[in-house]
Amino acid sequence: MKISCDIIKDLLPLYYDNVCSTESRKLIEEHLENCEECKAELKKYDIEIKGVNNMEEANLLGKIAKKWKNDKKTAFLKGTALVSMIGGILCVIAYNVNGSYIDKDGFLVESFGFIPLGFLFAFIALVSVIILAFIAIIRRYKRR
Repeated sequence: MKISCDIIKDLLPLYYDNVCSTESRKLIEEHLENCEECKAELKKYDIEIKGVNNMEEANLLGKIAKKWKNDKKTAFLKGTALVSMIGGILCVIAYNVNGSYIDKDGFLVESFGFIPLGFLFAFIALVSVIILAFIAIIRRYKRR
């Protein structure tokens, strides 16, 4: 039975991993006897798999990925703390620049919204700095 190379190429990963059925295995082996292109494709799997089997490289890549992920977290927290501190300071400055006054009807007019907003920014900055401190302590503890 003549099977196209496209179908065989679809089945080659299963054949390489020894998870295809015995019938599929027989068909693939019959096809490989006559087809140099599919034999070359099967050899490519062997080269690609052997290239990944180096455990030192895999462990090194895993460590790099973990460090990069941790660095992204700390960078995000540092940015959050910095932006929150700047936002809090700007709210205090805006509140003081706008000031307050009593209008002609005797009502106090002030930019009250800046006060809770400034406290919110300060709270977010404080939480970010505390989390960064805990992360630094944990990292220092793990190094020992």
